[in-house]
Amino acid sequence: MTQSPALEFWLFLVLLAAVGLVVWYSIRVRQKRTRSDAYQEALEHLIDGQEALAIQKFKEAVRENSENVSAYLRLGDVLRKKGMVKHAIRIHKDLTFRGNLTPELKQKVYQSLLQDYEAAQDVENALQVARRLLQFDKKGHHWVVQRLVALLERKGEWGEALEMTRKYLNTGNEGIKHRMALYHVFQGLELAKQDRGKDARVKFKEALKVDPNCAAAYYYLGKSYEDEERLEDAIREWKKLCYAVPDRAYIVFSDLEKACFEQGIFNEVEKIYLELLNLNTGNFKAGLSLAEIYLKKGDFDAAMDILDRLVETNVDPERLHAYRVRILYSRGQYKQAATQAVELLEKEFHLTTPVFRCQNCHYEAREPLWVCPQCKSIGSFGL
Repeated sequence: MTQSPALEFWLFLVLLAAVGLVVWYSIRVRQKRTRSDAYQEALEHLIDGQEALAIQKFKEAVRENSENVSAYLRLGDVLRKKGMVKHAIRIHKDLTFRGNLTPELKQKVYQSLLQDYEAAQDVENALQVARRLLQFDKKGHHWVVQRLVALLERKGEWGEALEMTRKYLNTGNEGIKHRMALYHVFQGLELAKQDRGKDARVKFKEALKVDPNCAAAYYYLGKSYEDEERLEDAIREWKKLCYAVPDRAYIVFSDLEKACFEQGIFNEVEKIYLELLNLNTGNFKAGLSLAEIYLKKGDFDAAMDILDRLVETNVDPERLHAYRVRILYSRGQYKQAATQAVELLEKEFHLTTPVFRCQNCHYEAREPLWVCPQCKSIGSFGL
């Protein structure tokens, strides 16, 4: 039975359509595979540290599919790492205008943009992005807050830095408490510059409520009283610093000595130094300051006794040696002073003993070496 021409024509059309569909489908699959391959190759280059090749492949991936936000995002990140910060900012900023971003992608885009502005040293724009990111960053807010607080510190926005720290960070942490106290201190210093001494002292006292061991608060509280010629109050605050934070007491020694001298109670300083030394024989600076007082008073034996106590601390032996020379000279023991001075010079500058120094890590040896025992460099002693 012969088929009609009409039926043959329709069969031909169906066959042609089927072939066309197969061809179209194969092209689409090939394109999709190519696009996927470009992005995948870029990631592989990134893992291998081949950033230049990664950039090329990311660019290829976004040319083939402008909806590949992840490729754009990573491209901007790599450009930032390569120092092309302006290009990274442009890419990431353009992504923020896309309305079809998922919350997760939107967060990643703003995180990248924040890092772009940080790399560009653009504090103002970085702050804006950090504040915006904090609004919808629910899981990684600690990462954002740390950066936001750091930016606020750079700009001197102490009030907001304090607010963010209180709201988001662990205020029970000793390091964070100390930082919060410093924010109060810095606010007080700004008030002091405006001749608002009373208001400044309120801030300094607030700092001590946050951190009773904040040396800066005691120091500036005393300076504020000193500026108003209230030396008794200044001395009181500086003495508090000495006993509250003995390891930091030395920062007020010169101010304390001057104020006590003007008040006619210089013996009070000697008493403080002695108490600090008795509380902790390792308080090297208190000991030296006390020895200096004895030296000025001509009590050379007492000064030497203090130095003998400080030898046990094994802190800065060269300085102690120099003080001994000074005391011997002041006592008129010139020969002993000269002998000690020569010993100090010999020890400090190796006048008679050759010293071989590694040019890479500065390791010192008393004998010639061709391999550094510290950094293992060969020939680094120049021999």
